[in-house]
Amino acid sequence: MSKEQDTQQYGEHHQSKSELKREVQEITKLGQRLLKLPANALKQFPLSEWCLKALLEGQKIKSPVGLKRQIKYIGKLLRDEDHAAIQQKLLLIDQEKSLANKQFHQLEQWRDRLIREGDKAVFELLQQQPEMDRQHLRQLVRNAQHEINNNKPPKAQRLIFQYLKEYLHE
Repeated sequence: MSKEQDTQQYGEHHQSKSELKREVQEITKLGQRLLKLPANALKQFPLSEWCLKALLEGQKIKSPVGLKRQIKYIGKLLRDEDHAAIQQKLLLIDQEKSLANKQFHQLEQWRDRLIREGDKAVFELLQQQPEMDRQHLRQLVRNAQHEINNNKPPKAQRLIFQYLKEYLHE
């Protein structure tokens, strides 16, 4: 069959076998990624009832062979879903997770700085967050420093972290 006849028969865009394979692999990867999400998160995705059910069932499967078969089935179901909307929702989840990690690291940095620098860091933090209780914060810092000096469990360090979390990321 000539190229002209091929174009007439299949239209302008005819996918090659390797293009189809790559597309199926991408859809399968998408299915595997969705399988790793918790059930309540999956329910927020724009998925058909059948696809959601297949994903939830796939999360229960422990057998590697059964899971592989279920992933192929999920991939087949995902071909009819809105990939762009699913990708967009995954991107949003990734951004939320990244923001939460960033906030967590900021809290850790403040906690460590308070313990290391003492009153200087407390003063600076209170400049940013004047509603915080100065006496309580200073007492927590002193307790944490005492714990570190005496090799005790980090109870006060955890309390500082919780206190910072309450005020800095409400």
